[in-house]
Amino acid sequence: MKKLPLLFLFFVLFSCSGSDTAESEPEESEQPRSEDVVRDIYGKEYPTLDPSVIYCGPGWGQKMCHFLNKYDGTTWADPENYYSDFSDIRFSNFWDPYFISFFQVDRTASSCNGWALNETTTDRTKWDIKITKDQEDVFWFNYDYYGSGNEIEYTITYKYEVIDGLLHFSSSDGEAFIFHPSEKDYSEESIDTDEIIRLDGCLFY
Repeated sequence: MKKLPLLFLFFVLFSCSGSDTAESEPEESEQPRSEDVVRDIYGKEYPTLDPSVIYCGPGWGQKMCHFLNKYDGTTWADPENYYSDFSDIRFSNFWDPYFISFFQVDRTASSCNGWALNETTTDRTKWDIKITKDQEDVFWFNYDYYGSGNEIEYTITYKYEVIDGLLHFSSSDGEAFIFHPSEKDYSEESIDTDEIIRLDGCLFY
């Protein structure tokens, strides 16, 4: 009979110890795990890098350019309007400082130029481009226009997003276009124009 109180006390102590352990385990599993880790285009993780920073850029940063890598060399155009007022677009991430090239196809003269990352000056006109969002199918950047001075005259945000195989373009100043992957031949011999003008950042094939 004397053993019963001892067994009861032992059972109570064991139960309390077990319940404490059971309650403490969920607390550990409920702690949030950060999935926001910087990854390159090959899926390699960089836990020491700040996820809020955009690392896409020339050189080493090229492998961090998710959108530009996925659509590298893809040219987009409006299939309903060959001679469009808005240039055809080509993205590039192949050892080139220019990441967007614009093909202006016209009957009299066709031109091609490109936009590069960071500060660029051409003919005393200066601008600066900074990427603000870079994902596989979404690409945003700010275009700061300086003109010929040292102060920003205006800033425009450009957004490119690929949805169901179409490139949706919009800007903070109200422009919006939808482009299809282009099947045009941009070789110099095939474009039916009187003159081809080459500007910085792009050459016809």
